[in-house]
Parts: sequence; structure tokens; C-alpha cells
Amino acid sequence: MISRCVIAFLLMLAVQPAYAYLDPGTGSMLLQVILGGVAAVAVALKLFWYKIRAAVGWGKSSRTGDEKS
Repeated sequence: MISRCVIAFLLMLAVQPAYAYLDPGTGSMLLQVILGGVAAVAVALKLFWYKIRAAVGWGKSSRTGDEKS
């Protein structure tokens, strides 16, 4: 059975030209969209960081024997 990588490679060889023009303004817009997405993910991680840590189990563990009174 042919692997998915080989199929993807063969499909890339069969691509027809799009005859499209991407001016510098379009490239700049795409870069802004990508950077905005990265910034949004970073802010979301910052806002929910402690909830994510608690869900994964990386939170502080409270051991009763280690506490000093």
C-alpha cells in the first residue's frame, strides 16, 4: 500500500499554475494574520495557564509531612 507521503508528493507534482498575483500588500496582510494568530494563542495561554497546569497535573502538590509549623 502506498504511504500518504508518496501520495502527497505525487499530488504536489500534478498541481496546475494558479495564474494569481500576490502583491507586497497581500504578503504583508498574510504576515499580520499569522502574527496576530500567534499573539492570540499566547494571550489565551497566559490567561488560562494555571487552569491548564491544574488539568495536566503540574500544579503545586500539598504534602502534609513536608510542612513546618
